[in-house]
Amino acid sequence: MSVETFIHLDPDTPSTLSEIKRIYELIAPSDFFGLFAYATQSGLASFEIEFGGEFWGQTQSRWLFGLDYGRTQPGALQRLSAKQNVEIRIFDGDWIVDQAGFIPRRDFHAKLSLASNVNQSRFGMIVGSGNFSSNGLRRSIEAGASIYVGDQEQYDLRLASANRIAGSLWDEATPLDLIVDRYTDHWGEYFWREVDEENADQPGFDEPKELFWIEAGYVTKNRGPDSPGNQIDLPRGMSRYFGFHAPDDLEVNTVIGAITFRTPVSGPVTRNLRLGDNHMEKITLPIPETHGFDIYDGKVLVFQNEGGGFAVRALETSDFEAAFGDRMKDVRVMSSGRRYGHIG
Repeated sequence: MSVETFIHLDPDTPSTLSEIKRIYELIAPSDFFGLFAYATQSGLASFEIEFGGEFWGQTQSRWLFGLDYGRTQPGALQRLSAKQNVEIRIFDGDWIVDQAGFIPRRDFHAKLSLASNVNQSRFGMIVGSGNFSSNGLRRSIEAGASIYVGDQEQYDLRLASANRIAGSLWDEATPLDLIVDRYTDHWGEYFWREVDEENADQPGFDEPKELFWIEAGYVTKNRGPDSPGNQIDLPRGMSRYFGFHAPDDLEVNTVIGAITFRTPVSGPVTRNLRLGDNHMEKITLPIPETHGFDIYDGKVLVFQNEGGGFAVRALETSDFEAAFGDRMKDVRVMSSGRRYGHIG
């Protein structure tokens, strides 16, 4: 038996995700069971970058999530459930899905991964403070412990009890497919209650804005399969928020202008905004892992004009709602379902 503790402080120290990967490779499990308080698209994207696409074909995986306070993104559940060999259940799901604000009757706060190779009597557990988001898995300061046992006797003594309790939680939980549509509908009502439904799919651009935002959604891996992408499409005309006035007859692949971004880490970086082949405006953002963002997938990007440059932040949906939810103005929806608007 071995026990390793960790505190993720910087790229040179273990993270929740790197410890999950280490134990996974040590055990070569036939069954992987993740229990997390919530799941986000950024968490799934980070997991896929670390493990690669082979994980889904090689491993039977079960995932137990909470919906407490709506922190779990429906898009994350839908994308994960579409993978091979995946089964998802929701703690107290049939009850909480219909509660205003998804307020639980008992918080589900677990952050735990279990890996089992029964045939070879190898078992592992990774437990800590990190949730299934990019912040929790590999960016934030998180702490935890990893346990590995290589024989049945030690498993019975050290890990069997936790596995039994986790199994009972699984047995009592609600299968995702029974509630995913209800959750998606209610989540949209709760988090985006200020959407202008009458004009939701019409551009809302008119002039530069001091503070504005857009959902990044799924970000194409333009930097390769092992690196987070940093190019996203903006709706045609959003360049006006940045202070540009591109003509309507602008040819594709033409630069609209250059934007200087100010980031939490490292100095300012200037990138071009151009009109893409799909007639949407395409922006190349600062490289996420070198400028304090880790990943853009599933995040809400917030831009703030600071005069001579734009501060950029990448927030989880629930964090964005907490910080700016009461100040959102003129929320619009792209055909892809991504939302954007400005903050008053």
